[in-house]
Amino acid sequence: MRCLVCHERLAVDIGWSDLFSPPDPDPFCERCRRKLVRIDDDHKCSLCSRKMDVLTDACEDCERWARHPVYGKVLDKNFAIYEYNDELKELIKTLKYSGDYALAGCFQKEMRQTVKKLKGIDLIVPVPLSEQKLKERGFNQTEAFLAEAGILFQPFLQRMNDQGRSQAKKNKRDRHTGQNPFKTDEHVRGQSILIVDDLYTTGTTIRHAAWTLKRAGADRIYSLTIGR
Repeated sequence: MRCLVCHERLAVDIGWSDLFSPPDPDPFCERCRRKLVRIDDDHKCSLCSRKMDVLTDACEDCERWARHPVYGKVLDKNFAIYEYNDELKELIKTLKYSGDYALAGCFQKEMRQTVKKLKGIDLIVPVPLSEQKLKERGFNQTEAFLAEAGILFQPFLQRMNDQGRSQAKKNKRDRHTGQNPFKTDEHVRGQSILIVDDLYTTGTTIRHAAWTLKRAGADRIYSLTIGR
């Protein structure tokens, strides 16, 4: 077995007990693992999981969203696993733009652990790609994360073509003021939903998706992202 990032050979210790209960091996070597920084529960925004040096209830971004007339109350909370540093950025970039599907299995253990802790979730809905982006990449990285983790999901959102521009290529103003690209034909009245995406940057994509599901009748809406 090799590290999924640097491809260094991994040493896996197997005991007799592992014959009956197979271990969940770490897909990273020690060096690559150290570069990924888990978000500290004691030093993060209580709403979006953003790393915070000074502990307060909510970060400035979340306080700003709370005042938004349309999207202020559509999202209950975002759960994130890792800080969005250069290493995580490069890893997700390689998955998305180089088509290295094997990397989708990197976070399966963390995703299973996080989802297991969340109680009362009725549906898990990944953020979709537009048809254009899906054709270019060949797969939706968020659906790939869930599939590799063995987590059941429902593709209840559709994404209309939004001029082919990713959130990464938009400035902050464009992200906050852009049109909602999502739609759904489903009815989810009274359901508690977990939206899943690879990254939480400004929170616009998640809130657009949440608003769309709220309009379809959803009750509580949470989100889970790999990075924040």
